[in-house]
Amino acid sequence: MLPENRLRFILIHPKMLFLVRFFLGVVFLVSSFGKILDPKSFAENLVAYQLIPSAQSVKYFAVTLPWVEWFCGIFLILGVFVRSVAILSSGLFVSFIGAMIFALSRGLQIQCGCFGAAGEMVGLFSLFRDSFFLALSSFLMISNPDAYSLQQVLVRRRRPETKGDN
Repeated sequence: MLPENRLRFILIHPKMLFLVRFFLGVVFLVSSFGKILDPKSFAENLVAYQLIPSAQSVKYFAVTLPWVEWFCGIFLILGVFVRSVAILSSGLFVSFIGAMIFALSRGLQIQCGCFGAAGEMVGLFSLFRDSFFLALSSFLMISNPDAYSLQQVLVRRRRPETKGDN
């Protein structure tokens, strides 16, 4: 078992923050590609959840949600607006988890639509996976930006450090 200080160091170490941020960014990019390339299939997945009442709303979500995921991925990978994107991505994961719980509670046997590709059914695996992603996103939300983020690099370039500052 790790001492508390050692565990805290692992969780807030800049390299760990970078890895979490980069991993979530890749997850969002990968999940967006299939949906962007095939919005019709994604719209069919959305209809199967039986949560969106109108066809026009389904079309809107099928076209915009993948681009929101894409931008989340790009911003997380680059390290720009990390806390804001983490808040947005946490909200997305809460919505995804809620939709899956709704589908499971109603006994719907539907495709997840999580990564755009057909085949993965809504189930415990997809629920736990998105819960894990929510935990990572929440971790980013409460953490300071890591030293490897573009945002921090730009701040350091704008504000040169002096030898007396600590």
